[in-house]
Amino acid sequence: MSRAIVLLLAMASCSSAQAGELDGHYRTTLDGQPSELILRQNDAVVEGEYVESQHLRLVVKGRYDGKLLRAEISDPQSGLLLANMNATYANAMLNASIAARNPRNGEVLERQALFQREAAIATPPTSGTMDPTLVGTWVHEKIINSGGTSFASFNTLMTLQLNADGSVTQWSRAVGGGGDWSYDSPGEVQYSGHWRSQGGMLMVRLAGAADYQPAAYYRFSDQYLVTESNTGKMIWQRRR
Repeated sequence: MSRAIVLLLAMASCSSAQAGELDGHYRTTLDGQPSELILRQNDAVVEGEYVESQHLRLVVKGRYDGKLLRAEISDPQSGLLLANMNATYANAMLNASIAARNPRNGEVLERQALFQREAAIATPPTSGTMDPTLVGTWVHEKIINSGGTSFASFNTLMTLQLNADGSVTQWSRAVGGGGDWSYDSPGEVQYSGHWRSQGGMLMVRLAGAADYQPAAYYRFSDQYLVTESNTGKMIWQRRR
């Protein structure tokens, strides 16, 4: 009996610690528009609002399992479902994938956004700070090899250019091949804008945006740059 009580107390403690984890006011810039998420969590149930440009206000309802938030975004008047959102949470940031469906033609538009909890945002001054050790060109390579008799390899090379004048560009290129096929993408710019650093956080102001937003925490391990965000940990090597 005592073991059962201890187990119940432990379960209750974990549930209590998780409750309210997502509570807060989150901000980002999506398609050049300031966007906000206002969330309230009660156990696994999450409710709140999605606000865009301070005019459009939509209802958010979903569930959070401690790792992934699955939510629906709907019109407050008609109740019409407008979008689905999946988001992971870490370090006061929500890394969200939003899929909105056009009710007229059924076309689905997907967007990725990194929402930062408002209380954790520290906007750099106009002059800002730039960690000189970050300046340069950094590359991150991900290699996937298939086993078996039909060997194939697929490499994704991401390049992060942090310039001394405060400009930043990140782009990716994919190369793959097998016994009877090959693929080589020309490369694609993922984002560009300006960067600052503050308290171990890399801040980025996207082209056309007014404010800097947190992009990732960073640190150095020997000659490597290590970044951590909601998308996970990435190890970058300086390109000579």
